[in-house]
Amino acid sequence: MDGPELWLVVGVGVLALLGIIVALWDLLRSEVRQLPRWVWALIIVLVSFPLGVILYLVLGRVPRGAPGADTSAEAGPGQTLPTSDGPHTVDVASIAEVAAATTAASAPVAVTGPAGDAVIVTSSVRKVYGDAVALAGVDLVVPRGATYGLIGPNGAGKTTMLAILSGLRRPTSGQIDLGVERRRIASLVDTPLFEPWLTAREVVDLARHLVAADLPGERVDVALGEVGLADAADRRTGGFSRGMLQRLGLAACLVGDPEVLLLDEPSSALDPAGRREVLNLIGQLSHTKTVVLSTHILGDVQQVCDVVGVIDHGRLRYQGPIQDLLARTSSAYAVHVRPTAADLLGELTTRPWVEAVEELAPGRLRLITSNAPTAEREVPRLVADQGLSLVSFYPATDLETALLELTR
Repeated sequence: MDGPELWLVVGVGVLALLGIIVALWDLLRSEVRQLPRWVWALIIVLVSFPLGVILYLVLGRVPRGAPGADTSAEAGPGQTLPTSDGPHTVDVASIAEVAAATTAASAPVAVTGPAGDAVIVTSSVRKVYGDAVALAGVDLVVPRGATYGLIGPNGAGKTTMLAILSGLRRPTSGQIDLGVERRRIASLVDTPLFEPWLTAREVVDLARHLVAADLPGERVDVALGEVGLADAADRRTGGFSRGMLQRLGLAACLVGDPEVLLLDEPSSALDPAGRREVLNLIGQLSHTKTVVLSTHILGDVQQVCDVVGVIDHGRLRYQGPIQDLLARTSSAYAVHVRPTAADLLGELTTRPWVEAVEELAPGRLRLITSNAPTAEREVPRLVADQGLSLVSFYPATDLETALLELTR
C-alpha cells in the first residue's frame, strides 16, 4: 500500500483517534446513565470506531439540561449558578432576606441575627444521586467573617454541601452566590492523603504553586508553623500519623492565604492536645477569614462557632446564632443532691412542667422542663421538702440536646 491509499488510511486513523479523544473528554465532563463511567470509557476505546462513540452518545450520555443532569458551573464573586428551572438571583446584601426565602417544600428554617454582608449564599440547592436525595432545597447563608458550624447526623448531607461549595461537586439544581473568587476558597477533606515520598514542605510548597505562585516561598514555613509541623517540615509524609496528615492538609489550605476555609471534620483524628491547637488556630483565623466547619464533635462547634446550620436528611432545620439555637430548645437542668435522689425523682415525674427526668448517677439528675421559671422555683422547694441537701442546680442545655430535639 503506497501513495494516496496510505495517506487515506493515515487520515482515517487520525480522525478516529481524535474522535475517541473528544468522546473521552466529553465523558469526563458529562453525566452518564445505564452503565458506570469506566464501562463507557472501555466501550468508546475498544468497540470499533465510530460504533463505540455512537453507542455512548445515544445510550450513555445524559444531555445537558435534561432532568437529573448537573447544570451548574463555577461562579465568581457576585455571580449566580444557573439551574434547570431558570436563573434566580440572590441578594447577598441581606442575610435575613435571603435566609427568609426558604423553599416551601422543605421544613421550616429558623434564621435569626442582624442583616449584613454574606460571603456564601445558596438558594434551593438540591443534589440527587439516582433515587437518593442528598440535599433537598438548602438555603445556606454564611456571613462574612463568621465561623459557621455545619452539624447534623451521619448521612445528613454535610460533606455533600461542602463539596458543592468548594466546586468538587455540582448541584443537581439550585443557585450558589459567592462573595469571593473561587480560587480564594480552600477546602480540607475529612481524611487528607498525600504522596508518601513527598516531605511536608514539598506538599505545602506544591499547594502554594497551584493556588498562589506569586506568594513568597517563606509562606510555606509560616503555614507549617501555624499548624505545629515546623519540626516535621523535612520528614516524608509516608511516616505521618493521621493527625499529622490532618494538620498538613490544613497547612496546605492556609499557604494560599484564602478568604474562606471549608473544613470537613478538621479535628476528628487528633489527640486532645492536637484538637486544642487546631481549635485555637480556627479561633485565630476567624478574625481574618470566614470558616465553615463541619464536624461530629459538637463540643468543638460550641467552643469556636458563632453561627450554626443544622442539616437533617438533606434539609436545613435551623440556621442562626448558636445561642439562639440553645435558647429555643427545651430547658435542661443538672441537679445534684445528697444523699440519694430516688424520692426526688419520683416527685419530679408527677409534675406537669417536667418533660423528662433521669438519674445519671447516684444523687445526680438531668431534668428537661417546658417551663424554666417554674422549675427554678419548684426544684429547690421539692429538695427541701424531701429533707435533701442541694449541692448544685444549674442550666445544662448543650448543643447535643438542641441537635437531638431538632432531628428526632
